[in-house]
Formats: sequence, structure tokens, C-alpha cells
Amino acid sequence: MRLYALVAAALLTGCSAPAVEKAEPTAGAKEVFSDCKWGEVRGATLSIWSYACPNAHLVADETLPGFGIVEGTAADGFGYRPVIRTLPKAKDAAIDAVLPEIRQLSPGPATASCVLVPAQDPTDPASKRALFELVPTGEAKAVWDKTVETGEGEEAPCGALGVGLAGSRVFEVLPNDPTRVVYIDYGSEIQIFDTKTLK
Repeated sequence: MRLYALVAAALLTGCSAPAVEKAEPTAGAKEVFSDCKWGEVRGATLSIWSYACPNAHLVADETLPGFGIVEGTAADGFGYRPVIRTLPKAKDAAIDAVLPEIRQLSPGPATASCVLVPAQDPTDPASKRALFELVPTGEAKAVWDKTVETGEGEEAPCGALGVGLAGSRVFEVLPNDPTRVVYIDYGSEIQIFDTKTLK
């Protein structure tokens, strides 16, 4: 009888979940979100660390797949916006391989001409992350450059996933998984989530 008990105990020990390595938020995020709770948000195949605040929290969304932010209050109502989504690609393929799918997901007046070009990390100018943004080319680029200069004109020539007059939207091959490209909407302000913890 004791042998059965020992075997059962060993099996339970072997099946216990491994301890989660806690990621630390940046100093800036700690200050901005001082009244929020820091924790890991898990989806079926992805996880990320984020703050959960009284009026905003991150949720996994398997329809993307990725994550979205639920914002608002019970009194005023809630809204939802996707902020992270993943696109599959072949392991050895360049990030441009997902361009047809990106164009399909991001219809805009110049989307057919839009391509991925290297972009700066909006969270850290000194970062060496290989980020890309969706920008127009040819005549559409000339029009967009004028729009950026004057602030007047089409705000999103490449659609919702491309460059815009406000906010930062980038693409990146997931560092620990070359078969997935991640789209990230950083918005115009510091976000509750930390994409450096995305895996």
C-alpha cells in the first residue's frame, strides 16, 4: 500500500507545473501603472507580461491569434481593441513572405503598393530589434510624405496595420519562433504590456 502511495506522490510531483519565471516591468511602466497589477497573460500558444488596471487589461484572443486590450468601466461600458496578432510563415522565409496576408488584413487606399521596411523600436530608440513597418511606395509614398509634413491628407494609406499620423505599428519575427511574425500596435502612449516578454 505504501508503495502505491509513493508512486502516486512521484507522479504528482512529476506532473506539477514548473515555476513561472517572473519578468520585471520597466521603471517607466512601474511609475505610470503604479495602481495596476503586473502578471503573465497566457493564450493557447503565446504568453506575455502585462499590467491589469482598473480600466484596462490584456486578454488572449485566439481568433487573431494574439492579444487585445479591454478598456472601460462597468458604468461607462467596455471597448476592445486588438494589439498583438501573429501570422505564420515558413521557418527560413523572409518576413516579406507574410506581405500578401498583411495586405489582405489591412485594406487602405494605397495598400497594394505598401511594403515592409525597417523601423525603429518605439519603446527603446537604442534597441537592435529587427522591426518593420508597413509603408506606401511610389506615388503613394510621395503623397504620404506630404501628409506627414502638413498633417493633412489620408491618415492611414496602408490601412489599419500600416503607418499613420498617430501611433506606432510594427512587425517582427518572433525571436524564439522563426515560423511566426508578430504584429504589434504600440499606440501613441506607453502600453500596459511589454512585448520583450512575448513568447
